[in-house]
Amino acid sequence: MDEDLTPCLPKKFWVVACLALIWNLMGCVIFYGEMFQQEALISEFEPSQQAWVRGTPGWIYVIFCISVMTGVVGSVLLLLKNKVCIPLFGISFITVLVQMTFTMLIAGGIEVMGPSAAIMPCVVTLLAAGWLGFSVQSLRKGWL
Repeated sequence: MDEDLTPCLPKKFWVVACLALIWNLMGCVIFYGEMFQQEALISEFEPSQQAWVRGTPGWIYVIFCISVMTGVVGSVLLLLKNKVCIPLFGISFITVLVQMTFTMLIAGGIEVMGPSAAIMPCVVTLLAAGWLGFSVQSLRKGWL
C-alpha cells in the first residue's frame, strides 16, 4: 500500500537536464580558453579583430564567469530535481544577456567580427533562456 507519490519523470526531463549540463560545461571550457589561451585563439584573426578582443574590459570576463558557473550549478541542481536551479538559470540568462549585448552591440563586435559572429551569441542566449524556461516548466509540472 505504500505508493510513491512522486511523479514519474519523462525521459525528456533527463535528456534536457543532461544537455544543459554538457552545454554549460562546454561554456566553462570556452571561458578557460578565453582567460588562459586567448593569444593562441586569436592568432589567426585580423589585426583589428585582435585589438577588439584584447580591448574587452575585465568586467565582461567576470560576467562570463558568473554565467557559466551559475549555468553549471543550475544544471546539476536540475539533475538533482532541486528548484534552486531556477534562480541560478535566471542569473545565468541575465548575465548572458549583459555579456552578449555589450560585446556584440555596444562594443561593436558585429562590426569588427562580421555579421556571422552574431550567430553563436544568439544560440547561447536562446539556450540560456531555454534552460530557464524548462526549469520553470519542470517546477510547474511537479518534477522539481
